[in-house]
Amino acid sequence: MRGKLLLEGLFWAAAGVGLWLLTLSSVTLPEVLVAIAAAVPSAALAVAARRAVGGAWAPRPAWMSWLLPLPVAVVGDTVRVLRIATGVLVGWRVPDGEIREVRLPRDRPAARWHTRRATAAGLVTAAPGTVVLDVDGTSGRMLLHSLGSGRPAMEEVVRR
Repeated sequence: MRGKLLLEGLFWAAAGVGLWLLTLSSVTLPEVLVAIAAAVPSAALAVAARRAVGGAWAPRPAWMSWLLPLPVAVVGDTVRVLRIATGVLVGWRVPDGEIREVRLPRDRPAARWHTRRATAAGLVTAAPGTVVLDVDGTSGRMLLHSLGSGRPAMEEVVRR
């Protein structure tokens, strides 16, 4: 059991350090040390929080395919959001955005269902033009606010 907890903690620490380093324009030793100093306690808290709520992390390997269109969606949404921001600056009429609803397919067992909802919400929100407002735990209804829509839409990807 300790080995699994350590492995989970190492995963979260590596993910935290990796995410930190991805945001940098140049990687230096002090930045790496700060990333590690921030990621290690965060990873320990993530493991402790999951254990406290009795959660389980049960992803399906097929969900890795959700990551393939993510870079294209991020770039496309970034262009759309910047276009809207430019419109605001020059005084064009700006769309209010839209509220949409997406239903996620239900997984068995329950731990996998919880993991799907959390992973889907994170990936949809990763594209800057869309934010997840709510995910209903029983029906799988995901409520989104979108500034602009375009392909690939991450909410369509996570429904598979």
